[in-house]
Amino acid sequence: MNNDIHFKYYDMVEEYAMESIEPVAEAEEDALALYFQLLLTRLMDNEEISENAQQEMAKEAGIDKKRIDDIAMFLNRWGNE
Repeated sequence: MNNDIHFKYYDMVEEYAMESIEPVAEAEEDALALYFQLLLTRLMDNEEISENAQQEMAKEAGIDKKRIDDIAMFLNRWGNE
C-alpha cells in the first residue's frame, strides 16, 4: 500500500477487482489505486478526460492500457448506483 494514495482508492480497487473482466493481481493494486486517484481528481476538478488523457494517466500510474475501457465502464456503473 502506497501511503501517498488515500485508502478510499484502494477500496475502489477492491470493488473493481470483484467486477473486472481480467483478474487483478496484488502487484497491480498500487498502480490501479493511483489511476483511480488521478482520474477522480480530474473529475472532481471538472477537467475533461479525453482518451489521450486516460492513456497518459495510465502510463503515469503504470497500469496496462487494456484496463482503461474496463475501468471506465466500472466507474460508469459505480456512478449510476
